[in-house]
Amino acid sequence: MGNSCTPGATPPIASQIGESTYTPGKVVWHDLASPNPEASAAFYESVFGWTTVPYGDGEKRVWVFKQGDLPVALMAYYQTENGSGEWIGAISVPDVTEATDKAKSQGAKVIRKAMNVDERGSISFIQDPQGASISLIKLTNGDPKPGLAEMNTFLGQELWSNDPTQSASFYSSVVGYTAEETDDQKVPYTIFKMGDMNCAGMLKNPAPSVRSHWVPYIRVSNLTETLEKATRAGAKVLVEPSPEIRNGNVALLMDPTGAPIAVQVYNR
Repeated sequence: MGNSCTPGATPPIASQIGESTYTPGKVVWHDLASPNPEASAAFYESVFGWTTVPYGDGEKRVWVFKQGDLPVALMAYYQTENGSGEWIGAISVPDVTEATDKAKSQGAKVIRKAMNVDERGSISFIQDPQGASISLIKLTNGDPKPGLAEMNTFLGQELWSNDPTQSASFYSSVVGYTAEETDDQKVPYTIFKMGDMNCAGMLKNPAPSVRSHWVPYIRVSNLTETLEKATRAGAKVLVEPSPEIRNGNVALLMDPTGAPIAVQVYNR
């Protein structure tokens, strides 16, 4: 991350989302590295109904996305090499420095070493050996309570890996996941687990010319309506809903800054 991704203000995230317990291995927070925060804010407000609250000023300004009163993500200005935005999920770990050091020893690039951020906790940013961006975090007050995501909030995270075997080895070593193959999908699919808890998914990258990516999923109530809003707001639909992919309940978008994001209708 560039310096501008180090929050210079301290939005009260930890006190608003944290419980008293931790769920190591779960993706418990999301950051948007955006080359154009104004465009990003307009998009997520119009498509998902989020509000955008700024903190700080100048180069240290950050923005918190809220769904109602609940913070759902933080956005910071960041100019990537190719000029596109990217969502970066934060995996809960017991010790951020230890996990970051382990990641480096396993071939990861440390973008931002472990740092303590007021009102948030300890966090680092890394790129795994295949270039997928992820962060490691220990929130100050504990992790959000596990449960089915509210509408228009983050449902889960999925790794699109160019080398799933290598990715499984890396995340098992760094986070402690067990990688469980499943035949529930139309393509080979892996679930990253901590004990009995499902934490994330992984599949072979369907676009091998592109580096590996972690793709976040947002739960929506109506896929057609969401796609109409998203395209009107400047998104590109990369993967249309198809009966072959989770019964037509999922689509993959690229937001106006180029950040990939999936939307899914998910009801138990």
